[in-house]
Parts: sequence; C-alpha cells; structure tokens
Amino acid sequence: MLRVMVQALKIMVVLVLAAVIVLSAQRALDAQLRGTAAAAGQPVIFDVQPQESIDSIAERLHESGLIRSPTYFKFRVRLTNADTRIRAGRFTLYTGMSVNQIIQTLTTAPGVQVVRVRFLEGWRAEQYADELVRVGILSDPNRFLDALRASRWQTRFPFLADVPPNGTVEGYLFPDTYEFRIDATPDEIVQTLLENFDRRVPVEDRARAQALGRTFYQVLIIASIVEREARVAEERPVIASVFYNRLRENMPLQADPTVQYALGSPEDWWPSLENIRDLGAVNSPYNTYRNAGLPPSPICNPGRAAIEAALSPVQTDYLYFVTRGDGSGAHVFARTYEEHVRNIREQHGR
Repeated sequence: MLRVMVQALKIMVVLVLAAVIVLSAQRALDAQLRGTAAAAGQPVIFDVQPQESIDSIAERLHESGLIRSPTYFKFRVRLTNADTRIRAGRFTLYTGMSVNQIIQTLTTAPGVQVVRVRFLEGWRAEQYADELVRVGILSDPNRFLDALRASRWQTRFPFLADVPPNGTVEGYLFPDTYEFRIDATPDEIVQTLLENFDRRVPVEDRARAQALGRTFYQVLIIASIVEREARVAEERPVIASVFYNRLRENMPLQADPTVQYALGSPEDWWPSLENIRDLGAVNSPYNTYRNAGLPPSPICNPGRAAIEAALSPVQTDYLYFVTRGDGSGAHVFARTYEEHVRNIREQHGR
C-alpha cells in the first residue's frame, strides 16, 4: 500500500512539474505573441516601403516598440507564408497587438502607398507641381497650382497676412523631403508645406524683419532672390546686403533670376539669359532691371539658409557683384560702378 502511495506521489510531482513547465512556456510564448509591455492601445503609424525586406520590417517594428523579438516575428511570418503577402503602404498599428494581429494587419489591411518627395531649395511652385506629377501623386500640375491662392490659407495661417489677396503662397512652400499618400489631395499637400514652414521659420524669426524696417513678406522676397543668386553658401549674407544697399539707394536690384522667373516656361523654368542683349526690355513686373523696388512676390521657395541671410545680412557697402570666371559659382563684389566694370573685364574679358 505504501509503495502505491509513493508511486502516486511521484506521478503527482511529475505532473505538477510538467504543468509548471507548460505554464512557463505558455507565458513565454504569450510574451512573444503579445508585442511589448508598453501601454496597450497606443496608435503607431508604421510605413512599409515597396520591396522592403522582412528583416528590415522586423527590426523597425522592434524599434517602434511594437514587438519584443524580431526573430520570433520573422519566424511567424515565414511559418504563415506571409512574407510574400505583406503590402507596402502606411498602416496604423497599436501597442499591445499580438504578432499574429500585426501580421494580419500588414497582409490584409488596405495599405495606402506612401511616396517620398523631395522639393529643392530655389524651386518655383511649378517645379513642385511637376515633381508631384512625376512621382505619381497628381496627374495634372494645375491642380496643385490652383491650390496655392493665398486667400484660401490666410485665415488658417496668420503669417500669410502680408500676401496680397490675389497672390499665392509662393515662397512659403518650404523646401524639404516629405512623405505623402499616393492619393493625397493638393490641399493636403499645401497644408503640409505651410505647416512645415511655420515650424522651420517660427514666429520669433519672422518678427526679426521689423529690425530691418521690412515686413517678413518683403524679407522672403529678398531671400528668394538670394537663393537663386548664391552658389556659395558663405556669400548669401553678402548678396543679401547688396540688395538691401541698392534698395536703400533707390537703385534697381538688377537681379538676373527675376528675369528668368518672368521668362520661365514648362520647357525651362529658369532659362538662360545669355542671348538676351537688353534685359530691361523684358516686359514683366518681376523684371528688376525694368522696375524699381522688389518684385511683386517671391520668385522661388527659399531654404532656411537663404531666409536667415535675408534676416541677417552682413554690413557692407557693396552695390554690385559679378560671377567669377573660374566656374566656382563665387562672386566678386564692388562698391562702385567703375570697380564693377573692371571686375567684369577681369573675370569675363569684356
């Protein structure tokens, strides 16, 4: 009888140990299945790039706090043959989701393709529109251009108050790298650009225009010309000083990019002026050879450095500059017209 009881006790101990092992294993598995210990239900926007590898997706899910183990995630993906079914696009995942739930979302949710777009410093609005067509977000560039009317945005963005009611938000389309849904509307795109401008050029910087005796919109116009003129970063504040000095002396700016802006077309938005003998003959309010003062609006969308140069020009008495003849893009500056003519002769032999 005692032997039977001892044997039964041994069996019970084995069963208890087995149950403990199974329970521990189950808890460990649950820990892997349940993404992380983070507070459940917090939304996380997660983008899957076209042709992105499972290894990359797993690592980024881990970095985003959505899974504990990239290795276990990859194991589950391959076990369920999901590696060929994960879709590119933007997904909303939540902390606390299980690995299986994450996989199901990435393979069955209607992921919206996200397109990365880079707008360069010095581009005019038409170039932005062309780029949006090129990457497949828009089919008609005019839809973007139609969305730029300042009157549509001035209530939402008070920093546009100085823009004439019939003007556009040219100059405020902050050049940067953006990500847009493939089905983004022109209004959504413009709003994103203006919001970025508000962040990158905050109100305290815009207020610095007052110390120059200018509105910020006027400073932005100067910044747009500086952006197109300067090829050497260190020269931006010097070029800005030339324009301020000329305005102070009631001299026309005589900035070539303003004429290029006036003559721009879909064939070439910034055409060469080499074959135009009399730049003053180009009839446009943007032609600063023909018209005194500033052009009516920015001629492009300047980057942060050009805006900073226009807000903080160095103190000089330069009134002229000409590009060097060595192809460096740098300029030679002059205080007098005679000195300027000499510089032209020395740099370009004419």
